[in-house]
Amino acid sequence: MEGVIEIRGLHKAFGSHEVLRGVDFTANEGEATCIIGSSGSGKSTLLRCINLLETPDAGQILYHGEDILSGHVNMAQYHARVGMVFQQFNLFGNMDVLGNCVAGQMKVLHRSREESEENARKYLRKVGMEAYVSAKPRQLSGGQKQRVAIARALAMDPEVILFDEPTSALDPEMVGEVLLVMQDLAREGMTMLVVTHEMGFARAVASKVVFMDQGVICEQGSPAQVLEHPETERLRAFLQSRF
Repeated sequence: MEGVIEIRGLHKAFGSHEVLRGVDFTANEGEATCIIGSSGSGKSTLLRCINLLETPDAGQILYHGEDILSGHVNMAQYHARVGMVFQQFNLFGNMDVLGNCVAGQMKVLHRSREESEENARKYLRKVGMEAYVSAKPRQLSGGQKQRVAIARALAMDPEVILFDEPTSALDPEMVGEVLLVMQDLAREGMTMLVVTHEMGFARAVASKVVFMDQGVICEQGSPAQVLEHPETERLRAFLQSRF
């Protein structure tokens, strides 16, 4: 199985606080990888480094074997291929739903408006939001906004989607509708990296579960291995706090 994204020796500090302390990790093609751990363990910072929203202090981020930190990678193309869905949706408030899903395609992929709209509608239909194409984000529930954000990411035809706690800003009754969409994507073989506190989702959907603590990866393996048979006291304590 091919490693799409490979992380080698990644370090990131904010001032004197070292958030990532030598992370090594591979995301394989077609796998859904769930990253779990307590607040402050470095999960979101890892994702933000992979998307270059944060610049690592040391280490490598390889995309199909090429280091994206080398300066030789076309970053616009990389960001089109590696999409991101944020905790707070990050939709453009001045655009309607269709506009949110069209803008990136036209600007980055240089698609015509017609092609972009057709593609956007296809993915809005997929996430159950086609009826809301003319709505502004302020008119939508949290779950609806997150489904639009997923459609927007999909419309760029990414190879990988990074999800940063995609349900943590949602009311409990909205969580299920977003997780169902993500479950479908995993079933279809989308390569996904999901920072999540939804242990049930990790158990049901993940190909691999990664447990982070204090800036390092402590354990990783299948959901059964990591969630049912934790090897470290730190992971056992974390899981007890979740269930």
